Amino acid sequence: MTRKPGVLIPFKNRLEVDDCLPEWKRLEDQVDLIKYEITTKENFKVALAQSNVECLWITEDLFNHLGSPAEFYDDFSPSLKLVAVPWVGTDFLDGPRLKREKGIVVCNIGPNAASNVGELALFLTLSCFRMTSFFEHCFRFVHRGQPGLCAEYVGGKKHALTVSNITNGENNYPFPEKFTCEQDQVVDLSKNYTIAGKTIASPNGKTALILGFGYIGQSIGKKLCYGLDMKIQYFKRSGPVSSEILGYPATYCSTLEDPKTWATPDLIVLALPGHESTQNIINAKTLSMCKDQVRIVNVGRGSCVDEDALLQALESGKVASVGLDVFKNEGTKVDERFFDRWDVTLLPHIGSTVSDMIGRQTLVTLQNIEDVLVKNGRGLYPCN
Repeated sequence: MTRKPGVLIPFKNRLEVDDCLPEWKRLEDQVDLIKYEITTKENFKVALAQSNVECLWITEDLFNHLGSPAEFYDDFSPSLKLVAVPWVGTDFLDGPRLKREKGIVVCNIGPNAASNVGELALFLTLSCFRMTSFFEHCFRFVHRGQPGLCAEYVGGKKHALTVSNITNGENNYPFPEKFTCEQDQVVDLSKNYTIAGKTIASPNGKTALILGFGYIGQSIGKKLCYGLDMKIQYFKRSGPVSSEILGYPATYCSTLEDPKTWATPDLIVLALPGHESTQNIINAKTLSMCKDQVRIVNVGRGSCVDEDALLQALESGKVASVGLDVFKNEGTKVDERFFDRWDVTLLPHIGSTVSDMIGRQTLVTLQNIEDVLVKNGRGLYPCN
């Protein structure tokens, strides 16, 4: 009897697959779907080396308990044909090397997380323009349950040093000064609807530049266009997307070297992968070309932003506010300075973290596995 190809699915205390799907039951007749309980690195290496393991199913538990799959490159069995990634980002793997040296295909889930990440980008956009993180912080922690006191910051132009209530007074951090604390004067709110000099605005009618216009970038553009009535510009390395495919009006920017690309947008959204070509694409030079009080959202990769330059631009007011779901140093600890800023909305990389995602990513991963291991294809969504 022919031995079925094995798929190794590492887990420790969280199963990240939906094994109740009919597609799971059907594929089990042709493929051995092995739920492998993680113990030690050495034991995992032994499991990887088994002759029937033809696919490694990447899981969060694998990262959390054993580290990056890239650490096990030399332990991959010669029989391994596929590394199945049940999300979008694959930059933790050297895909070209895997293909070149071992003939291994890397697949992800293609467009199937795009809408969820787009939702988060829309939320961060609203937060950046409406300064919702600041108001929620005030309402929860500074003036708990007193809306009127939270409104007293509107019209203010300056910062004061504030003692944190959350850390029992251990940390001081810059915080907007109330307008009522400033010199006696009349402020024209039609020109100064601000918090510490930064304008509270609506995104309606504003221009968004989306950097990275694959499945996720296009989903973001659709939501910003139809949900917030924004004008969409985009940059895509491989060229423009036809209007018939896109389905909404958007202007293609052919280069990031032209200062005009940066000068127009009120909002810049990053939906870029981690790559040498995207490293620190937001930096002191590109920020200097932006209009004053630009807003920035990043749902791509933290490596795309020079965080020192971004923090300096926030401090100077060049950047009004920022919404971040990704950061440098996520594997260790994110830069502390972001947590002391009232003009930054911070999320812990939750782009597609929703309940129905497990079923969706399981289904697409099973389809990739079937195509490679059963049909001798390259998967539905090959990345290398």
